[in-house]
Amino acid sequence: MGEAKRRKQLGLMPQIENHDVILHRDGSVSDHALPGAVMQRLVTWAETGARWDARYRTSFIGTGLPRELLKTEDELMDIPVPERMRLRLGLLSGSPAWLERETEHNPDAFFQDDDGQTRRLLNVRATEYDYNGQWAELPDFEAESTLRYLMQHPAVTAPPKGESYTVTVWRGGERGGQVEFDPQPAAEHQEAMAQAARELLGDTDEAWLEDHLNLLADAPNGEDPAGDGSDHENLDDENPDHQGAVPVARRTVLLLSPAPLVLSPGVQVLARSGDTDIVFDPQAEAYSLSGDTWNDYPLALDKSDRLQALLESMGVGDLSGLADLMAQQGEDSEPEDSGLDSRTIEAEVVRTAPATAQADAIQTDDARSS
Repeated sequence: MGEAKRRKQLGLMPQIENHDVILHRDGSVSDHALPGAVMQRLVTWAETGARWDARYRTSFIGTGLPRELLKTEDELMDIPVPERMRLRLGLLSGSPAWLERETEHNPDAFFQDDDGQTRRLLNVRATEYDYNGQWAELPDFEAESTLRYLMQHPAVTAPPKGESYTVTVWRGGERGGQVEFDPQPAAEHQEAMAQAARELLGDTDEAWLEDHLNLLADAPNGEDPAGDGSDHENLDDENPDHQGAVPVARRTVLLLSPAPLVLSPGVQVLARSGDTDIVFDPQAEAYSLSGDTWNDYPLALDKSDRLQALLESMGVGDLSGLADLMAQQGEDSEPEDSGLDSRTIEAEVVRTAPATAQADAIQTDDARSS
């Protein structure tokens, strides 16, 4: 018996309902007959306005299409951004056995149908853009090459712009639970910034201590970064001798940054407040065991876990050579022999090319790879 027939008899083959939906940069939707929950998810994912533009530019650069090194914001803005996106997707439903199996493997892809009972799986088969009336897909993403394509451009790796704020989170003592800012941000941003800082540093006692000890783990051999002589690898909260090793307060630096022109893998956006991003600065963290004196965390912090989580959220995937790759990037770095690492395509793709040229280049690239 064939595998497909066996799966069908076991009730493991889903029914598929195909749809094409067109999303617009302004958030409007056309040509669809989809459940409301699906549409809300798609519009949220695609975003609108400047964030739509940033997502497209990131995809365009990350697929290796630019033929010139992008160094300035103006060069990023010269990338034409399509006004429409067409998603070719399928809505999958099936037997309880199929639902149980698929939910276990991919729970986030499911949504509740408008009837409030049926659960269906959303499967996007193709994402196409409207290049002046011509629909075309960008080349497929490949995890390691995507990061390489992005990180070679100084305009992508440039530090985020914005105003910096030192945020102090108190976990113990008389001020336990308080969050202080220096300088004071606008009132409409304070709640979101406070919540972002709590989640970053640990919003439970266990997470707070674990994150603190992880940062101390990078201290050079022989140093006692906490200054209390305690054995941090075997810290026991119930041992009075080790109580002092738990910080009563910790500080970090957050930036309020406008919506970016491109999504940089090296920038960790913790949250949003309106149209503003709350960005984490990993080079300025400190802690206090007493509430009076402060100690900086070791400078050589291993932020790979946090950065890896960011990259995975962008769909970039596992990147083992990240540190070496980032170390090679400099503000004035030029590719060897001025040859930008990009896809080989016959059509000329330059920053000021009209959208039709982009579509021609994409289709040419697809033809070469097929």
